[in-house]
Amino acid sequence: MVKEVHDVLRIDDAYLAERPDGFTYWAGDLATSVTTDYGVFRQGQCTYKLTATTDMVKGKGHLEELVSALEHSMDDCSFSGPVYDAPTDTFQLYAAVYASEDEGWLHKGFAAAVALQIAEAHSMAQAFGDRFHATRATSAHPSAGIRSHEDGSLTHAYGMFRHSGSQPSRWIGDPRWEACGWIMERSARSFETDRSTFLKAEFDWRLTNDGLMTLEVRTDEPHPTLGNGLHVTLVVPMRLSASAIGHLVIDLNTHEMDEYKRCHTLGSWCEHGGKLAHRLFVPNALYDPGVLESVCVTMTTRAIWTHEWFEEMKARAVR
Repeated sequence: MVKEVHDVLRIDDAYLAERPDGFTYWAGDLATSVTTDYGVFRQGQCTYKLTATTDMVKGKGHLEELVSALEHSMDDCSFSGPVYDAPTDTFQLYAAVYASEDEGWLHKGFAAAVALQIAEAHSMAQAFGDRFHATRATSAHPSAGIRSHEDGSLTHAYGMFRHSGSQPSRWIGDPRWEACGWIMERSARSFETDRSTFLKAEFDWRLTNDGLMTLEVRTDEPHPTLGNGLHVTLVVPMRLSASAIGHLVIDLNTHEMDEYKRCHTLGSWCEHGGKLAHRLFVPNALYDPGVLESVCVTMTTRAIWTHEWFEEMKARAVR
């Protein structure tokens, strides 16, 4: 899968730095690292964590402004979410999957996630530089130096998805909506689906009296850049200030990056409709029979561990 990412990006080897666990690449002046671990053997198969990280901007006195901007920007995310590396004072985009041989759609899905992540990171670094005078997290290839011209992949990344995205969502009428209902029967407090275009489920939330966590999987909410596909949103029913949501976006994304939470780290925590939420968008071009069930299992798992995480934080505060 690391090799597939290399091939999809059509990497210019002059700006490629090989490493034992993958590679680092400069499509422009920002570094992207794609790596894999050694894998864990369980139940007759090996599962590998594949990770993609792209540098964006330095905090440098703009930490609060950037955190606030990111919580809103990520409402329109695709596969990657922002994290903050304190030792280097760097905001990055991050995505990771846990892959085995039978995870067919993840092969092209992860490659697409990396391509979009690189384009999004460069675009956001430019926007934050213009808006806040934030410093780009520029770095250089060990021998070729700083790249003076951007790779064509940065301008063509979105184009790979736009034609397919102009068509109706390919998940409309997918027969696996029924299987997703079975998943919700086992895990959710309640759910509803028309078995063709949407699914809505509710999950326990016992920390406050603000209602239940809600999960929506929809085909009628296009992405502003990528067009139609599958939009997935998990909303946490807490009354929080904008500042609190912003910091939780970074904290929760970083928590998923640092610890195995039993699900893929695709999409991002964000502010959605004034509440803390996790959003994921899968473009039409990545249609695969396994996507619907995979994202439902992943988001159901995320709902469970999110509740556990907040319960633990509340218990710590009481102590």
